[in-house]
Amino acid sequence: MNERVLNWLVAGAVALLGGCRETATAPSNVSLPGGDAGATTDSSQGATSTAGANGPVGEIRFASMRERSGIDFVHRTGDSSEKPFPAANGSGIAAWDYDLDGRPDLYFATGNDFPVELRPENASNRLYRSTGDWKFSETTSASGTGHRGYTAGLAVGDYNSDGFPDLYLNCYGRNVLLQNLGDGTFEDVSDASGVADERWGTSAAFVDIDGNGLPDLYVGNYAIWSLETNQFCGDRERGIRMFCGPPTVHPELDGLYRNLGDGTFEEISEATGINAKPARTQGVLVGDFNGDGFNDLYLGNDLNPNGLLLNQKDGTFRDEGEASGSAYDRVGKMQAGMGVTAADANRDGAFDLFVTNYEGEHNTYYENDGLGMYQDVSHARGLAAQSIPWVGWGTWLGDFDIDGWPDVLVVNGHTDDNLAEMGREGEFRQPPLVWRNLEGRFQVVKDAGPHFAGKHPARALAVADLDGDGDLDAVAGHQDAAPELLSNESPATSRRPACWLTLIGLESNRDAVGTVVALEQSGRRIVEQVLGGGSYLSASDRAVLLVPLEDPGAGPVTLSVRWPGGRETRATLLSGPGRYRIIEPAPGGAECRVLAGP
Repeated sequence: MNERVLNWLVAGAVALLGGCRETATAPSNVSLPGGDAGATTDSSQGATSTAGANGPVGEIRFASMRERSGIDFVHRTGDSSEKPFPAANGSGIAAWDYDLDGRPDLYFATGNDFPVELRPENASNRLYRSTGDWKFSETTSASGTGHRGYTAGLAVGDYNSDGFPDLYLNCYGRNVLLQNLGDGTFEDVSDASGVADERWGTSAAFVDIDGNGLPDLYVGNYAIWSLETNQFCGDRERGIRMFCGPPTVHPELDGLYRNLGDGTFEEISEATGINAKPARTQGVLVGDFNGDGFNDLYLGNDLNPNGLLLNQKDGTFRDEGEASGSAYDRVGKMQAGMGVTAADANRDGAFDLFVTNYEGEHNTYYENDGLGMYQDVSHARGLAAQSIPWVGWGTWLGDFDIDGWPDVLVVNGHTDDNLAEMGREGEFRQPPLVWRNLEGRFQVVKDAGPHFAGKHPARALAVADLDGDGDLDAVAGHQDAAPELLSNESPATSRRPACWLTLIGLESNRDAVGTVVALEQSGRRIVEQVLGGGSYLSASDRAVLLVPLEDPGAGPVTLSVRWPGGRETRATLLSGPGRYRIIEPAPGGAECRVLAGP
């Protein structure tokens, strides 16, 4: 960690509130030590009911803030009479605090017409800086972030560990790495860094694969396609053309780039074994899924088995998707995996997986037994039936009502806008859905607000606390349309105390991806993890964890923190609810810092 970053960390602190001391190395399982004191398990539901937990109160509701925001971005797909395949899939959104002022900003990616050429008249990606109170000011031109190619996915991460988050654009065509210079501007270092991949990109994520503290880069790719090889799908006799399906294109290989620490990367895809089973990658999620202290990858694949790439700690990965039960649905069928997310949804200490899929399929919730095996329990937990009619894309497992149980948000939209011409049932515009987590079982929210009562051609989804009021808000991206900004107005959130934790790595990667945090208060225990990537093509404020508390007077809040590599520390939050920064101890040190403030 350089002097500039250390000075920034110290200068931003309001007070030093607590200390944490190094404890024994974490065991090689997902749950942190400490047991489940005060908890009882109902094996019939596969859920843990925690003593003293806030019960479900009220509903989850969102209000639209788009008109108030001043954001005038409109996405472009590049759709035309030729139905170019990438135009069906959309572009991503980043919710990230690029200027470190404590307010998440928004970056919107867009497509363009085919054939893709960098032209001055093209639509550009656009960056909006938050000025507070749901107001945003465009800074695209001033920041140098207005890429005019065809951007699909986004990844945010501090690849050079200078304290400022950088941005990677995964495109159809040349990919772009934008280095954050720390003064509100960015520099295109794509060619110099060696990551200007020109394949058909989808989701991407920064991931420290070898535990050396340097974020490497995983680039998900979809298929081998060009406008010249674009097939005709639909009814040729009537001249009705539709987007072709996944079987018409061959999977493209993904890319994995090792960070060399000098601003450059080298591709190590073949040596690491990530492409042992090539697939049409759509969603990329990073986390420590088997609890061994090393970051793994979970991939949502389109009509290929989903991939669970477990880090072998020797520079290679082994795909355990099929063996673990997380590759197929409950009857062994491949699905059209798109968005991916994870959380300890049933509060048993193990991280469960969730994948969105195409119409006629259910969105799939894979419950983790804590021993490396997953089971599709979507139907039993109430997440399947309402998802089957829709085409799911962006998704998030997050505690939207701050009751201690992660809920599910999914945005939907069909690929084709001319289904009726083909005599097919279905709607291009489809409703987003929210499921409330009722202690391990889920129930669709009937009235989540006006946006959820309407129908939209949705693709991207990113989440963050955009207004600083202590709950999770959301941004949804739409095909050839404006995005929607959704303020969380759930009745119970204003009455429930919570901690917002930003973890900062010193020895491990600065974004602390793969760090597991267990919060304990009055016998209640909640386990969360800093995950990378996730959702669909998008980047959310993943460095920040929301953990609900009991009444502030219920006693001190203690945290067990297992950093990447397995080192474990403990911290005490003496002031109760609020925002904290948990800073990893320096190498050889026993004390870590807990700082108040964003």
